[in-house]
Amino acid sequence: MIAALLVYGAAVLLVGLLAARASSRGREAFLVGDRSFGGIAAWAALSSTTIGGSTTLVLAVLVARQGLPGLWLDLAGAFGLAVLGLFLARKVRATGAVTIAEVIGRAYGPGVRKVAAALVVAAEIVWFALLSEATAIVLSAATPWAPRPVLVATTLVFVAYTLLGGQRAVVFTDVLQFGLMTVGLVAIVLPLAVRSLATTGVDAALLTFPFGPRFSGLDAAVLLVLVGLPHAVGSDVWAKLLSARDETAARRAALGAAVSKVVFGLSTATIALAGTALGLGAGPDLFPRTVVTLAGGGLAPFLLVAMVATMQSSSDSVLLSAAAATVNDLLPPRFATPGWGRLFVALYGAFGLAVALAMADLIETFRLGYTLFASGLILPTLLAFVSGVRVEPRVAAAAMLAGGAAAMTERFLGLTGVDPVLIGTGVNAVVLLTGLRPVETP
Repeated sequence: MIAALLVYGAAVLLVGLLAARASSRGREAFLVGDRSFGGIAAWAALSSTTIGGSTTLVLAVLVARQGLPGLWLDLAGAFGLAVLGLFLARKVRATGAVTIAEVIGRAYGPGVRKVAAALVVAAEIVWFALLSEATAIVLSAATPWAPRPVLVATTLVFVAYTLLGGQRAVVFTDVLQFGLMTVGLVAIVLPLAVRSLATTGVDAALLTFPFGPRFSGLDAAVLLVLVGLPHAVGSDVWAKLLSARDETAARRAALGAAVSKVVFGLSTATIALAGTALGLGAGPDLFPRTVVTLAGGGLAPFLLVAMVATMQSSSDSVLLSAAAATVNDLLPPRFATPGWGRLFVALYGAFGLAVALAMADLIETFRLGYTLFASGLILPTLLAFVSGVRVEPRVAAAAMLAGGAAAMTERFLGLTGVDPVLIGTGVNAVVLLTGLRPVETP
């Protein structure tokens, strides 16, 4: 297994080294790869980015505990990507911006741009911690190794190729990781899970859909807000669209990623049901334990690499998005260089790893990152694309801050018992309504 991880690490580092020279030409070369990626590369990269710890470990836990209605986690993401592809992708790519905060700044001004960038950085660091936690869980469940040293080593590898090659390295490694994920989890493990279920059967209570005794319509609504909206308006998601060669490639990438999300969601749910039927529990390690149990020793090295690639296929994207928001939106223009971008990739990688090592609850980390982003950024960003209305910049900034603050207050204090993302998004919407104005047409 060590040899398999070493080969994988060498391959992604080689990608970073090969992309380093081209990524050093300037801001756009490092942050959006000179917008050089066609439809297939953009689709594979966006699919890889949006399929990670949430589509595997978190989804497996939800399916084991709540049955097939847990699929709403992935269906919400697919719905958000479909909305993005149908209605927003062309407009996003047409802005020619580098980051989501830059797009927001064009609508609301430089002050709001900085508020948005700060929220992006905070959310991306939490997501990075989530994906690092997920990697540690995979390593603990699939190997006898102490997870922390291996987690640190694998984190150093993808931080290295990200800071070396920028968006080019991220996209090209995403394509490699997507291939590993598809072969390992869909082509190999999924048929094994189906065969196992044919032998063991499954608890009928887990097969009710779309809702069930442990999952209500309100739970589905929460996931549509918590997960669906960030897939339609997401910093790392938009980074891939802004890196696409043209508007058509961006649209195809979003729609293709929506399909990929459904395929991997159904595959993960089937694997989770097989693991539950085998008595492997319902904890965060259910998915990797099931993969190892079903595959046996011969395939274990390859499938370990496939699972690590799945966990880390999003890590590089969120890390680069946090660095991009910093050098492109928070700091003065002189900092928008590949050198400063590399520095912040390393800094946020170290900080995110420290957060991951300090936290222990995968599901709570997942909810924290998505809640902060969804409650703060999404509604003002969507309104910027609605014709015929505008929001005062100071109100947009207030909505972002108030929505995020309300969600975090509910998350940590539990004052109302309502899901924090609904509280935060509701406060955001109320504040926005106070500053909503029709645009007068001549």
